[in-house]
Amino acid sequence: MRTLKIIALSLFSVATLAAQDLNMEEVPTELMAKFQQEYPNATDVEWEKEGDAYEVEFDMDGEEHEVWYSADGNSPRTERDISEDDLPEAVRSAIATNYEGYKVDSIKMTDEDGTTTYEVELEKGWTEKKEVVFDSNGNVLSKKDD
Repeated sequence: MRTLKIIALSLFSVATLAAQDLNMEEVPTELMAKFQQEYPNATDVEWEKEGDAYEVEFDMDGEEHEVWYSADGNSPRTERDISEDDLPEAVRSAIATNYEGYKVDSIKMTDEDGTTTYEVELEKGWTEKKEVVFDSNGNVLSKKDD
């Protein structure tokens, strides 16, 4: 029993160290100014620090967004939820051709270091689910069954 408590405490400590919630006052001033300039209409703003990176989650124009900033203010990665209508035609075509009978459940568009990918969750009935990552040309980069 004692071992179980130690393991649980260790896992909690690691999880706490991996991502730390921040108050607005704990975010570097220059970084906060850059975020407010880039996303002036952001609401529901929440900051975390993961290692040397700052992650900010927020809502804007009815969509959820996530942006990762390095300590120097660069934002090498952004994510946001998009609708099926916002997918490139090549991705919509690849889904129609290769995943007949599946419906799109959700889509997350990621821009990282100048490359855009689309993580699409697909459902077929109540039990079949897939997560497929496409590039802008409709090529499958990864897939897994959920």
